[in-house]
Amino acid sequence: MSGMDVSNSTPATASSELPSEIWRWDATDIAAHIRLRTIASSDAVQSCLDRIAEVNPHPNAIVHMVANNALREAKEADVALKNNASIGPLHGVPVTIKLNVDVRGEATTNGVAANRNLIAPEDSAVVANLRKAGAIILGRTNTPPFCHRWFTENPLHGRTLNPWNDDVTPGGSSGGAAVSVAAGMCPLAHSTDIAGSTRYPAHACGVVGLRTTPGRVPAYSPTVGARLFAPQTMSAQGPIARTIRDAYLGLAAMSPRDTRDPMWVDARLDYPDDGVPVRVALIEEVENVIIAPEVKAALIQAAKWLAEAGYEIESVRSPSLHAAAELWLFIARTEAGTGMFAAVAATKDPIISSSVHDFLCSAPALDVTGYVNALKQRDAMRRERNMFLSRYPLILMPSRANFHSVGERICSVRNA
Repeated sequence: MSGMDVSNSTPATASSELPSEIWRWDATDIAAHIRLRTIASSDAVQSCLDRIAEVNPHPNAIVHMVANNALREAKEADVALKNNASIGPLHGVPVTIKLNVDVRGEATTNGVAANRNLIAPEDSAVVANLRKAGAIILGRTNTPPFCHRWFTENPLHGRTLNPWNDDVTPGGSSGGAAVSVAAGMCPLAHSTDIAGSTRYPAHACGVVGLRTTPGRVPAYSPTVGARLFAPQTMSAQGPIARTIRDAYLGLAAMSPRDTRDPMWVDARLDYPDDGVPVRVALIEEVENVIIAPEVKAALIQAAKWLAEAGYEIESVRSPSLHAAAELWLFIARTEAGTGMFAAVAATKDPIISSSVHDFLCSAPALDVTGYVNALKQRDAMRRERNMFLSRYPLILMPSRANFHSVGERICSVRNA
């Protein structure tokens, strides 16, 4: 993706070669054809709204619609283009926003019934950036309460189903975002991730989920305000899409500076190609995890395709994922114990209260010395992984693994 120009790219295919239903197009083609005026933004938005009306009632991915606003903004985008106004990379492109960030004038419920009247006074940083890029917001996607579970269901908005199979989870917490893209209701969706909330739903629904480096996309939301250390340094926002180039386009639109987020980093997107083959780390074995034969076969096949394309494949052992998962758990659990359970208990929702209680029992709370040492260990671990990634900028490995963690051992003892 080095040197990719997202603002003035030409369509990958002519409009005559694209499917007649615009909702099937990817965001890059929609944006390019809108710039060329071969389609109108109002056409793209209406096509997605029609698709939502047709399919959304069953999977329940988009739980708050702003159809009238979207059509009005699409018409305004068309007028701006006719008047030769300056436009952004997502000019006229329909998108969805997850329920846990602020959209001005709407409730930031985060899947919590008690927040149904928590009206955002202004847009969150990432939403403001998407608007500046010209995106048209169709609605809000579902999430579990407080984005705290690996499936997507809450008492306020109900359950979200996988678009391919009702018996398979769509993942969480960005389950609604992944389903909205996978089912063709929008080409690009906003998501967040602190422990797999973008990656897991993308895996479960068969789409592309980009967990960005924390600080890459500004994260401030007025209804949240100041954040604890773990969300500041571990939580990330990014796009879910159907294609890699759309994920890149979404990242470019989401990532400009917003002074409200002091953690934002001015990291460039385009780097010149150095002309040497890219090393790929092929990881076929993960500690304490049995990898299904079908998954191994898929990894080997993908490695062959990459080798044929000129990449250098090396079979390697990954830095310890188990240790990283447990370190994350210790830090996040310690911070959660400082007030999260009280906030959850105030919702009087027994399901999420039980989930957060189980999380709090999943690891011991660290004292001040233990917490400081955990942050020190995190720094060393990040350095180790940076060195690994400097040699292998691309990693090919299973997308999901279950670890038998210290948290599971503690819970099993307490529940015995």
